Amino acid sequence: MKPVSSVCLALVLLATGAAASAQNFSCGGVGVDEQQRIKAEAGSHDLMLTFATSTGAYMADVAVRIQDRRGTSVLEATCDAPIMLVDLPGPGSYRVTATADGASRQSTVTVAHGKRPARATFIWPASGN
Repeated sequence: MKPVSSVCLALVLLATGAAASAQNFSCGGVGVDEQQRIKAEAGSHDLMLTFATSTGAYMADVAVRIQDRRGTSVLEATCDAPIMLVDLPGPGSYRVTATADGASRQSTVTVAHGKRPARATFIWPASGN
């Protein structure tokens, strides 16, 4: 098993000068202690994404794209761990696309003022199914 750090591998912001973008994100959740730590931190972030297989096994190396209601990308990153915490430009509706092993999953999340975090879980078939 290759080692996985608690920081996402890459961040590419696709915003113009006037468009808002995600300000902060982190990935983690490898091992029980790290899962507890990142879940405890979730309340101070706008969005918590979880990546897993249909058997319940966590996934890593997931490409994530988040778009605002106008379709403007506010975050594109690859998360090297099963849980991603994201701070978004503000309240509203966001479209999240997560891609792993060539298969994409989508979810719409609503970030509401004072209610943190919004959550989405992305599930892929287990290998061999």
